[in-house]
Amino acid sequence: MVFYGLRKFARELGLEVQSGVVCGIYERYAVSMCEGNGYKAFSISAKFEKELCDQIEMELMELEGNYRRVAYIRFIEGILEARFVDNPGTMKQFRNCFFDVLSVLDEYEIPDADICPKCGLPMYGQGVWSLFKLYGRKTCLYTHEHCAAAMEQEVNREIEWNRQHPVSKEEFIESMMEIHEDESREELEKLYEEIEEPDTEERRMQRRLPGWVGALCGSVLGAFILAVARGFLGLAAIYFSWLCGELVRAGYKWTKDVRGKKGSIIMIVMAIFSVFLAAVLSAVSYGAEIMNWYHTFNDVSFAEKCMEYLAAGFRVMEMQKRDYLVYIVVGSFISLIGVADAVMNLFLNKEEKGMRRKRIQKENKPAA
Repeated sequence: MVFYGLRKFARELGLEVQSGVVCGIYERYAVSMCEGNGYKAFSISAKFEKELCDQIEMELMELEGNYRRVAYIRFIEGILEARFVDNPGTMKQFRNCFFDVLSVLDEYEIPDADICPKCGLPMYGQGVWSLFKLYGRKTCLYTHEHCAAAMEQEVNREIEWNRQHPVSKEEFIESMMEIHEDESREELEKLYEEIEEPDTEERRMQRRLPGWVGALCGSVLGAFILAVARGFLGLAAIYFSWLCGELVRAGYKWTKDVRGKKGSIIMIVMAIFSVFLAAVLSAVSYGAEIMNWYHTFNDVSFAEKCMEYLAAGFRVMEMQKRDYLVYIVVGSFISLIGVADAVMNLFLNKEEKGMRRKRIQKENKPAA
C-alpha cells in the first residue's frame, strides 16, 4: 500500500502508483518506491557494472551518515536500494536522500533506463515493469519481458536447490548479515525457520515434542489463569485474553517444531480454545460454588461430584448465554494478539515456495 506522503511525492516526479508500489522513469533512471510495516524504500535499476558499483558505494556510505532514518543505501543483486526506518519526519529525509543519490549517480556514466539491467541490450521503449516478491520483500525492475521471466526461473531454481541442500543456521545467518546488515539476528533466525528448515529427519531429531502438544499445554495454562482472573475481575478479565495467545505461542516455540501454515493454524485454534476453556472453567467454578452453598453431597463419589459441577457450569452458561457468547467472541479476538505472527503468516502472507513475479506495467512512458 502507498500512503499519502509517498503518493504525493510520486505525483511530483511524474511516477505512477500500481499494485501497491510506485514505479516509472524519472529523468533517465528507472525508479521504484514502496513502503510497508515500519519502512520506506526506493530503488534504481540500471546496468551497473561491478567496478562502477564499488566506486559509487564509497560515496553512498558517506551519504548514509547524513540521514538518521536511513537503514542502508547499497547495491543488492545489481539494484541500488535505499531503505528507511519509517517514523514521523521520515518522508522529508526520504525525499532529500533520493535527490542526493541521483546527484551521485549523475557523476558517472550509467546506462539510461532503456538499457535492460539484466542483459544490457536496448529495449526500444518495449520494457516492462515487474514486481518481484520473495519472502516478504518487494523489488521492482524495468527489463525485457523475457529477461524478467528468466530471472524468476533462475532464482526459483536456486531456491529449490537450496531446499534440497539446506545450509546450517549459522552459515545462513552469516551470509544474510553480509547482505542485510540492518537486520537483527533474531529476525534472521525467524527467516531461516521459514525458508531453510523443512521437516527433515535432522529437524525432527531437534524437536522436543509435536508442536500441538506445546500449544495445548500453553492453552490449558492460559485458560486456568484467565478463569482465575475472571473470578476476581469479572468481565474485565477479558482484556487479559491476549495472555492465552502468548502462552500458546510460547508452548509451540518450546517444542522446536517446524513453523509454517500448519503451525499457524494450530496456534490460532489453541488460542481460541483457551478462551473457550476459560469460560467453561469460570462457569463450572461459579456453578460449583452455588451447589456447595445450597447442597451437601452425601455418599457421592468424586467422579459423580465432578460431573454435577460440570453440569451446573453448563446450566450457568445457558442461563447467561449472551454474556458468555460475548466473552468468548471478544476474548478470542483479543487472544489473537498473542499469536499475531501466526495470524499474519496465515492470512496476510501467501505461502511462498519461491520468487513470484507480477507484470505491473506493459509499457513505460517517461515522465514529463
